[in-house]
Amino acid sequence: MEGKKSKASKTKRKENRLQKARQWITTYNGTLKHMAKHYKKGFNVDIITAVRDLQEIGVEFPQGYLDAVKQSEEERIYQKHLAKEKKAQQDFLHEDSDDVFAFIAGYTGGGVPYGITWEELGLEPYASYDELMEAYDRLYRQRADGLFED
Repeated sequence: MEGKKSKASKTKRKENRLQKARQWITTYNGTLKHMAKHYKKGFNVDIITAVRDLQEIGVEFPQGYLDAVKQSEEERIYQKHLAKEKKAQQDFLHEDSDDVFAFIAGYTGGGVPYGITWEELGLEPYASYDELMEAYDRLYRQRADGLFED
């Protein structure tokens, strides 16, 4: 019976990568400005790991460059989380909706859905989260205003 191949430990992989990096750097023809980007792509690591690896083998980067890399990576991660959160909101919002109803509150005994239609909200089906929230807010205010009219 054949077993799974065991993966090299994280430390071992790093040692191998640094050994190859020492050879790579002797043949590197690009500028210091692009070195980390090329290393990142060639060794399939993130930019922070690329910079750290290069520093470990003796490459010195200006502090301004290091600060810019750190800031851009933080922004990239932040944007990635925002996009993931927005997609989750969209999926959740459209979970109980269809082409007619923006929100399906329930179903009649005969299985017919009822709720708030896209038309009531003044939106096209499957509108964005922000558009949907604005429309719900408008609808809520209209209904609240109707309660207090004489």
